[in-house]
Amino acid sequence: MASRRGLTIIEVLVTVALFWAVMLLAAPALGSFLSRLEFRTAVRGVMSGLSAARSHAICGCEPVRAEVTGNRLLLSRDRGEGWRVFRGFDLGKRVTVKANGRPVFSPLGNAAPLCTVTLRDGRHAGRVVVSLYGRIKAYEDP
Repeated sequence: MASRRGLTIIEVLVTVALFWAVMLLAAPALGSFLSRLEFRTAVRGVMSGLSAARSHAICGCEPVRAEVTGNRLLLSRDRGEGWRVFRGFDLGKRVTVKANGRPVFSPLGNAAPLCTVTLRDGRHAGRVVVSLYGRIKAYEDP
């Protein structure tokens, strides 16, 4: 009897059918996972941008302003020629980002005015709050 090599067509078809059945069951969970991941990435982007603004203000001994425009967080500084953007943070395409102010971080690390950045997508909502002392905290809305 000759030795058997490879797979039969039936074995390949059964394997492919099982693979697609598992993928169809996992697809809704994967979509939810990716949505949550993109939302959390946007929250981290806002927190990173605001922290960078505060750090630049302290290290550079000059005021730094943070501003939300569209789905970007822009950092700018004033060196006598008006506010000039020097760094930007992309916050994702599916997340809506709004801010109720444009905080300016002083060289002491303080921020004025108080600011709340609201992030929202289809399933998730959250806030990033900047206090007068320059502290940055994230809150997830239920």
